[in-house]
Amino acid sequence: MNIKQQFSLFFEQMADMVFLVEWKRNDLWYTSVNPSAQQKLGIEMVGRRLVDVLPQSVFTLLDENYTKCIESKQSVTYSDLNLFVSDLPASETSLTYIEEDDKTFVLAITKDISDLKKKAEDYIFLESLVANTVDSMLVIDTDGIVLKVNEAFVQQFGWNASELIGQPWESFAITPKELKTQTLDTLALLMKGQSVPSQETVRLAKEGNAIHTSVSYSPILNEENQVVAISMIYRNIQHLKELEEKLEESHDAYKSLFSYHKNAVCMVNEDGIIENINEACMTITGFPSEVLIGFNILEYAKEIVPHLDLNKTKRGEIANYELLIPDSKGRNLCLSVTNVPIVVKGVVKGTYIIAQDITEKRIIEKEREKLQEQLTFQAYHDSLTELPNRRLLEVKLEESLVNVQKNESMLALFFLDCDHLKEVNDTFGHEIGDELLIAFSKRLVMSVREGDIVARLGGDEFVILLHEIEDMTQVDKVASRILTNLGSPYNIHGHEIHATSSIGISTYPANGTTVKQLFRQADQALYTVKNAGRNGYRISGV
Repeated sequence: MNIKQQFSLFFEQMADMVFLVEWKRNDLWYTSVNPSAQQKLGIEMVGRRLVDVLPQSVFTLLDENYTKCIESKQSVTYSDLNLFVSDLPASETSLTYIEEDDKTFVLAITKDISDLKKKAEDYIFLESLVANTVDSMLVIDTDGIVLKVNEAFVQQFGWNASELIGQPWESFAITPKELKTQTLDTLALLMKGQSVPSQETVRLAKEGNAIHTSVSYSPILNEENQVVAISMIYRNIQHLKELEEKLEESHDAYKSLFSYHKNAVCMVNEDGIIENINEACMTITGFPSEVLIGFNILEYAKEIVPHLDLNKTKRGEIANYELLIPDSKGRNLCLSVTNVPIVVKGVVKGTYIIAQDITEKRIIEKEREKLQEQLTFQAYHDSLTELPNRRLLEVKLEESLVNVQKNESMLALFFLDCDHLKEVNDTFGHEIGDELLIAFSKRLVMSVREGDIVARLGGDEFVILLHEIEDMTQVDKVASRILTNLGSPYNIHGHEIHATSSIGISTYPANGTTVKQLFRQADQALYTVKNAGRNGYRISGV
């Protein structure tokens, strides 16, 4: 029975692909192929050269192995897994050298090993994943012997692979003593095939420094679903723990700032509704939290301070203003308010309102202003009659001179005294004399226009400044009115007192252009009236 007959007899029904190839004329020729090969490849091969049938890359692989088999006259086995090429099967081929009738043949039997391909791909993928992952990985067998560590484990914990592989897991101090029992209990569960959730814990590097770590455990099962090993994946979360601590510190700092701030602090949402307050807010206003929380503070502020630009905060800007708001007892609180936008990822989500109680400060400021006004008034006014004194008179006279010079108008200066004041003081006492001066000054004020000035220089001397008079007739009318008003008797504490006045008058520009000149001319005119018997007036130069 020749080789071809034997091929048909033995290989016709075989599921594996079988090829009988003859070496002749320095080429490989297909002599026979079984139905399985013919069906799977779908190519007419018998009687054709391999180089004419196969793709160049496939032929190159086959030619190398067939040549090796023929030259060595030994069996050759080779595999073509076609890893990670989904449309090509994996195969393993065994080549057997045969000689018959001076002819050289090679019998090739090709098996489908796609299951092995998948396992090889899974292994390569797993090896790549383990080698390149940033997480540290440690694999131990069921006896606790280290089978594998990746480079990330070496980098993170400091032990070399040669120090660990083949050694008992417990022989190196990666787990702190106080956590040893917990870890052994976890491993015992894994040995039983149970799943265990990830744990945030602490592991030790070779140098002894603690590293906050997230550990993921996983049992490794064989085909019979038995646990044969355990993998432990360590993820360094030291930076997360540090960040968590910083966030906690920031939160505590914010909470401390918010809770213990001496000023009232409110957290307000986008609609202006108070959502949270601190203790000082209740202390300052006197209202409990249930009254304040839910209150629309921005709407209230808009009503009280209508010119306030509340949109500044919505634009991410800080706004400062003062706000009057009643406390729980109805008393007005004066608050210095700062609106600070709450910005989250560039978007304004609400407002912090910080309010300082400045009620006492404003009261003190008002009292100070009032005192300052009093001091200023006292500095420029007579203490008895509250009329302007010499200092204020001179200021006003200088201002009037500037105005009349500019307007080319006139002014008049009346210099007068209270006749017989000395006799009143001697007869009735100085208290009655002072009361007479007060009444006297009031009659002077009633005798002139509202804009004119009546001043007391001291003692019984008074001055009247008439602004922008039109002509001398107006001066005469005022002087006559004064004498008439002063001529009526005074009833002071039951005493009827008669007190007339002597008046000397100077005018601008007829009697002078300076304060001194006008005073001198008015004084001389007054002296003339007194010498003439008093109770009259005289205009200088007339």
